[in-house]
Amino acid sequence: MKPLTAGHKGGGGHMSVESTKRLSLRERRQVSTRNDLIQSALAVIAETGTSDLSAVTIGRILSDSGMARATLYAHFPGGREELLAAAYQHVAHQFLDNARSAIESRGGEKLNWTQRVEAFAESLLAVSADRGIGYFYNISGPQLLGFSKDRGVGSTGVFTAFSAELHIATRAGKIPSDSSEPLAVLLAGSMRDAGIQVALNPDSAAELQRAFRFLLRCLDETHDAN
Repeated sequence: MKPLTAGHKGGGGHMSVESTKRLSLRERRQVSTRNDLIQSALAVIAETGTSDLSAVTIGRILSDSGMARATLYAHFPGGREELLAAAYQHVAHQFLDNARSAIESRGGEKLNWTQRVEAFAESLLAVSADRGIGYFYNISGPQLLGFSKDRGVGSTGVFTAFSAELHIATRAGKIPSDSSEPLAVLLAGSMRDAGIQVALNPDSAAELQRAFRFLLRCLDETHDAN
């Protein structure tokens, strides 16, 4: 899987390379500065490797970025919390991008629906096993940003992708027609819980990946057997 890299606007806005090219030089510099601050926030989170986000201070982020406090607040008027929210959205977009890239590199539509779904699990578990970042994405970030009830960007992206794949499986006769949406809810929920488990115990990633693959294969084969 690809490492986390800059390339997304803060606050959840996803900016493609083509979109960036259409910006003026000044706007491109603003996007670059914003992304640099997000990367510095993530670097401090990874460095601290702690469940306590209070260790991720404005001072440490500025030290890593080499930027002035005024610059940070010009791009993130809400300060530390707004910057951490943008960093969280960046991680979510990147893990979704990594999953989609993996699917395309392995054959895209030629893959079985279970293989495409599995790519999302692989991408999430890779992020979750990353020291500091995994805990931030799965546990401390959602607590800070209030995602305990509502889906965040990553969970929404996963659920949408799973729903689409399960509808494809339904049309292929692999899944009962009345089960695609409930299964999307269950699979997305199980993947979210797997991410939390891996964030707490990175060594469990391979075992959970195998279990998720087994679950998908069972779903793919059970309806055929009936």
